[in-house]
Amino acid sequence: MKTETKRESVFMQMRNGTRTGEGSFNMALAELFYKADNGNKRKLVKAFPNFFGDEVPEFEIYNDQL
Repeated sequence: MKTETKRESVFMQMRNGTRTGEGSFNMALAELFYKADNGNKRKLVKAFPNFFGDEVPEFEIYNDQL
């Protein structure tokens, strides 16, 4: 039986506290995400896929909505 492992994005690792010591750009990007309205959150996820991953289901942002 094959188990599927889901990789967490940099954003989710920072949010969960499993990734610390990030630089000022990543810290500012995470802070901006928290302050943004839902429409702009989707735009941030689309613009920075290396940081947010393909989707952020914890904030109801899914790949098919981008």
